[in-house]
Amino acid sequence: MKQTRPYIVLFLIALAFRVATALPLEQAGYMDASYTLHIAEQLARGRGFAEEIIWNYLDQPAGLPHPSNAYWMPLPALLIAPLFMLFGVSYRIAQIPFMLLSSLLPLFAFYLSRKIFSRDDYAWSAALFTLFSGFYTIYWVSPDNFTVYAVTASACLFFIARGIEQMNARDWVIAGILAGLSHLARADGVLLLAIAPLALVLHKPTRTIRSVLLFTVYCSLAYLLVMFPWFARNLTVLGAPLPSAGAKTVWLTNYDELFRYADDLMPARYVAWGLGNILGSKVNAALQNFFIFLFSSPILFLAPLMVIGGWRARHRVEVIPFALHTLVLFLVMTFVFTFPSWRGTVFHSGAALVPFFAVLAPPGIDAAVQWITRRRRAWNATQAALVFRWGFVAIAALFSVYLYAGALVGGTGNIPAWNQRDAEYASIGRWLDQHARADDVVMVVDPPNFFNVTHRRAIVTPTDNVDAIFVAAKRYGARYLVLQFDHPSSLRDLYRGKTTIPGLSPIAEFRDGMSRTTKLFEIIP
Repeated sequence: MKQTRPYIVLFLIALAFRVATALPLEQAGYMDASYTLHIAEQLARGRGFAEEIIWNYLDQPAGLPHPSNAYWMPLPALLIAPLFMLFGVSYRIAQIPFMLLSSLLPLFAFYLSRKIFSRDDYAWSAALFTLFSGFYTIYWVSPDNFTVYAVTASACLFFIARGIEQMNARDWVIAGILAGLSHLARADGVLLLAIAPLALVLHKPTRTIRSVLLFTVYCSLAYLLVMFPWFARNLTVLGAPLPSAGAKTVWLTNYDELFRYADDLMPARYVAWGLGNILGSKVNAALQNFFIFLFSSPILFLAPLMVIGGWRARHRVEVIPFALHTLVLFLVMTFVFTFPSWRGTVFHSGAALVPFFAVLAPPGIDAAVQWITRRRRAWNATQAALVFRWGFVAIAALFSVYLYAGALVGGTGNIPAWNQRDAEYASIGRWLDQHARADDVVMVVDPPNFFNVTHRRAIVTPTDNVDAIFVAAKRYGARYLVLQFDHPSSLRDLYRGKTTIPGLSPIAEFRDGMSRTTKLFEIIP
């Protein structure tokens, strides 16, 4: 009981904090989470993996509805769907799995820290750094893949380490299962399969090729056991086990091209963009992703201390898969999926690194204090280390609450406060109920959220040019265009009232959460 009591206490503390941060949130707040809710509702209502919306044109969908999850993975929606079936569709119900799962992450950090350093004071600090994790605070309780991936991928990295340490086939199989679940949560979860053999070779370079192959085969077979049903579904419905939609983002020349209607994201077009532009985009992504790692996962002021702690624990087998995953994630996302990487991918995937960063902070704090006390003889090293550790925990808690409150109440820049985002959709939905047909399709910036609010089919506004808007509208039967403050550059003058576009007839105006104008147009062929 003495060994389990800290975990029970910690879980209750974590759950209380998660509930406290979940309750003020009233809606998804961003497209990824809105999409998860949409698919979960489709599953709960017996419609299967099918979308009533189009949020990108990468897979050139034939019409509405069409097969879902050609880009984002299904596990978060699968966790929510049974609860929707039991208790009805609501955002509050959707939060439940994520509140519970994210409450486990501090326990994992506590266990890992205790295992590596055999010190409960370090373990408590690590757990609380994980609980109060800066920018992630508001996302742990959101119906997205942050929490699911953090739990499955961090556990996968741990079992890779344990499998290397004990050379135990059971741990390799568990690591493979967790890699499969990680892939079901996020497409880049497949990278975990590469971490297993790399970590084994790095930690035990004398291991035979047979050992490395066995490790890889066990992990891969267990991974396939989890992923096979999803691969079979994709092959049947989409024509390939791994859809090509996500792979096309390799050829983006700016992030807005993710929402192009034209099916022209090809290598030749990318190469024609020019070597200077390509290299410049990679350098920019490297800098952006470096700062995302620095600001997001470790919480900025702890970053140098975590580096120190990582160096001190560098010989521990548990640190090797974590370090490798950090490096592989950074390199692949920066130099392959360049534009999506710093617009959300690294931030999402970095959630799995949070417990590991937190575990490395306490020994880093102690090392820094010891360095100072050697120069300030009046300091008591033990007492100073205790004060600094708990001081940093307090700062992390305050910093996390500050960031959470900023997103919830104040918004950032041109982004409204969390519960006010796309607030105009409800008013637009009521207008359409009075003036439009039930089957009219709407073109809008955030189709998943628009559907969740209005239950009207929606397609995303193309970002290529005005002509693409009419072509997409004709193909998918869109009758209305919602023009928000966040709009494609091709519609800037139309939004500001500086021009008119034949075929787009203004019919109503609304106000968004920051009292900015949102215009509704009828699309006339």
